[in-house]
Amino acid sequence: MKFFFSLFLLNVLFQVSVSTSYGQYYLKRYQVDDGLINNSVTSILQDRKGLIWIGTRGGLCRFDGYNFKILENKNNKFGTIGNNVITSIAEDKNGALWIGTGKGVFRYDPQKEVFTELQLIPQANISQIVVDNDNNLWIIANSFLYYYDQKTGQPGSLKISATCIAKDFSHNIWIGNDDGAISAYNYRKKSITSFPIVSRNVPAAQRAISKLYPLNENEILIGCVKQGLKSYNVRSGAIQSLHLGAEGNNAFYVRDIIADNNEKYWIATESGVYIYDPVRRTNINLKKRNGDPYSISDNAVYALCKDYHGNIWLGTYFGGINYYSRQNARFEKYYPFWGNNSISGEAVGEICADDSGNLWIGTEDAGLNKLNLRTGEFTNFASKEKGGDLSYYNIHGLLAYKHQLLVGVFLHGMEIMDTRKEIITERFNLVGEKNEKGGDFVVSIFLTKDSSILVGTAYREAGLFIYNPKRKSFNRITQIPHGTSVFHIAEDYENNIWVTSESSGAYFFNPKTKAGGNIRFGEVVNGRIVNEYPIHYILEDSEHAIWFSTIGGGLIKLSKDRKTIKKITKKNGLPSNILFGMQEDNSKHLWIGTNNGLVRLDLSTEDINVYTRSNGLITDQFNYNSAYKDKNGKMYFGTVKGLIAFNPSMFNGKEESPPTYITGFQINNKELSPDEKGPLIHSILYTDTIRLKYNENNFSIQFAALNYSSPRVTRYKYRMKGLDGNWTYLNTNRNAYFTDLSPGHYEFVVQAESNTGSWVGKERHLYIQILPPFWKSNWAYLFYFLAAVLCMYFSLYFYHAHLKRKNLQRQQLFEREMEKEIYQSKIEFFTHITHEIQTPLTLIAGPIEWLSQKFEGQSSIKKSLLIAEKNTKRLMELVSQLLDFRKTEEYQFSLNFVKTDINGLLMEQVQTFRPQAAAANIELKASLIQRPVEAFVDREALNKIVSNLISNSVKYAATRAWVQIKFHDPEKDILSIVFCNDGEGIPDEFKNRIFEPFFRLGANNKPGTGSL
Repeated sequence: MKFFFSLFLLNVLFQVSVSTSYGQYYLKRYQVDDGLINNSVTSILQDRKGLIWIGTRGGLCRFDGYNFKILENKNNKFGTIGNNVITSIAEDKNGALWIGTGKGVFRYDPQKEVFTELQLIPQANISQIVVDNDNNLWIIANSFLYYYDQKTGQPGSLKISATCIAKDFSHNIWIGNDDGAISAYNYRKKSITSFPIVSRNVPAAQRAISKLYPLNENEILIGCVKQGLKSYNVRSGAIQSLHLGAEGNNAFYVRDIIADNNEKYWIATESGVYIYDPVRRTNINLKKRNGDPYSISDNAVYALCKDYHGNIWLGTYFGGINYYSRQNARFEKYYPFWGNNSISGEAVGEICADDSGNLWIGTEDAGLNKLNLRTGEFTNFASKEKGGDLSYYNIHGLLAYKHQLLVGVFLHGMEIMDTRKEIITERFNLVGEKNEKGGDFVVSIFLTKDSSILVGTAYREAGLFIYNPKRKSFNRITQIPHGTSVFHIAEDYENNIWVTSESSGAYFFNPKTKAGGNIRFGEVVNGRIVNEYPIHYILEDSEHAIWFSTIGGGLIKLSKDRKTIKKITKKNGLPSNILFGMQEDNSKHLWIGTNNGLVRLDLSTEDINVYTRSNGLITDQFNYNSAYKDKNGKMYFGTVKGLIAFNPSMFNGKEESPPTYITGFQINNKELSPDEKGPLIHSILYTDTIRLKYNENNFSIQFAALNYSSPRVTRYKYRMKGLDGNWTYLNTNRNAYFTDLSPGHYEFVVQAESNTGSWVGKERHLYIQILPPFWKSNWAYLFYFLAAVLCMYFSLYFYHAHLKRKNLQRQQLFEREMEKEIYQSKIEFFTHITHEIQTPLTLIAGPIEWLSQKFEGQSSIKKSLLIAEKNTKRLMELVSQLLDFRKTEEYQFSLNFVKTDINGLLMEQVQTFRPQAAAANIELKASLIQRPVEAFVDREALNKIVSNLISNSVKYAATRAWVQIKFHDPEKDILSIVFCNDGEGIPDEFKNRIFEPFFRLGANNKPGTGSL
């Protein structure tokens, strides 16, 4: 850096060398249409995680290479940060961001995503914020310097006027003011030293200092508002002016300064950006060029930032952000730019070089171009219709030979240019032998190893011809069939000439032996060759294998022995089966232009990498027969939008992988924000574990690798351990969606990699726990366990109680069976006794009946005999009843319904019991109906019922008993027989037992056994 001290001695040598082109400085633009909050960018910062923070005059946003996230202040009802004019951004050692605005300073906690206003600093316009090595803040507010001690929380004011500040390598804060002086304040020693920079002879209004940039411990760059860029040597005190503008003009406003990785300095001014090379003592001025998509979008550049990969971010006042990628700049771009020195057309075709260091480039839309590789200057050769010398603007075949350039002109044959005079000297409207009509479409021109010139034509009278420069004639090569469209010509290591065809594969012949042949690459189906695609380019590699590029059939490899054919298509990793020109580099890689990007094929492993527009190409579509490698190994490929050039060796190394982060987490399509009560306590960027409720099992995860050079082609793969161990691969999407996940523990893993294989990122992990619903929680299962235990206990308890009841029931049943057996035994006993009684009674009844007849005339004896006869009959009836009862018990008794006079039956029974009633002083009456009452009844059964009821009625009467008939519904002949007496009656508690066998009240003194 000592060059600054001696700069004034070599001032003449430091005159500005402004390049006529941008060289390799191609800028990508991000504006409001891309999601930027405001096109007026005033500050840019890359934080420790690698995210880009952009301050604008419309707010603050964060960029991850894909999306701009707009930050809002939740403590403000309008969401603004101060007045939303962001003037400065700084990151402290704790990872917090300090935001300077037009109305105060705010601290942003990236973990909580919360803004907090720094109340101790004036709520005024903040020009700049710097964080020193002790994590203290230095703030310019309203043109005065303040500091804030984060440890003590105490602010302070040095009462020093300041326009800009910077920290150096020795604990100094450098301060610039509007009077042209700078000061070094040692914040540890509390000392300050001032140095005048701008001469006092300069008017006061033009002495202001706008930017300070310490280079090392001894030197510092100083940007001024109207005095340009200066350097100051701390040891010697030497001050030098660095002349950046044309003719030493220094009157430009320096707003920011940074150093890139190549020790060049980027100076942001109101006149674009100057890139100063102190070694070569030259600079390049990047300015806005209308119509140029790769130029800076606005000349007023307010902020610069170098990211961790050495790429440069530019913030402009009206044009948003401009981004320079060193990786993408490996592809040089040549494209038409009217009014400037550039290539004339977009559709670049044939490319060749002459012996004078010039590159000749044919285009299909704007004639011929010569590129001087030493100066970078283009010379355009137009067609006659545009004032040039060429017959037509559509150029195909090209060959530089000695001091001549052979040019194939579409449908105009071949023309020859004298490259020294740059004029057309020969024109061949038709190419062919004298006895032929000839063809006018020359598509390929080739110089063999023996210096023969071969010319290939297409379509009408097509074929391969040898050109004789002396005779200026063309001779057809008969080994190539007449009518073969020769799009490309090549020569192998055995001096065989190979040519392409439209539909017949490849032809070859040896000029010395005249032997030749044809190799077909199609498939044989039913004796016919099908799927034979047009071949448009042939290349023999360093191992002597021959490669053919086809239009639709991919890439074909023919082995060195010319016996083995191998096809490589999209199935093998090609981006397209439509291929154009190709070249082999010095590290055994084949570079192929395709319809969808540039392919790099490793010849040993056949691994394929694809470069696209996102990697720095001018377009993804290349053009026919447009590939060239110079003697230094640099390659040139033509596309439909211009020419690209690159050094293949720049693509051999591995790149540092960018970090990958989880950038978004959505539940049911709603983005999560940090919330103490929610599942996300910290920002998802700082979260490695998240716990979700059972009904939050539908979510999506967004992720991003901070690859700002080519984010759109970064590839991702992810998997969810616990759900599926397989990787899911993504090429265009950065979201993983999951639905209806079961409660449990999961681990989300994502990994990014370059589409060109230049880097593979580290895995990022997110642990996810989905809690079960309360009915499936551990407490619930404990409750279920206790409930199950209780259920088992009560089940056993009730089971044992059931067994106990069942055993009791069995015991009771047994007892009842025993009682029944006893009862049956009693019945059997009574039945047997009854049978035994019946016989004597029968024997007694006969003599009584005989005696009654014998003593017919003796009334007293007759009366007694009648009583004895009557009671004997009564006993016989009772015995019969007992036997009938036994029949009933044995299910052998059946009723016999007969028509019966009810009045007569009742009267007969009443007459039977009147003597008994009279003996007991009981009046027995019958209240019957005068008309006959007849019914179908079992007469014997009814007699027993009536007899039993009259007997009880008389037995328990006090003075009288009676029987009566009542009709309830005379029309339906429904009647009741009522037996009454004036006795005490049966108490209510015993009424339900009156039909129990042999039941009787024990309180009365009447003899009896109860009713059966």
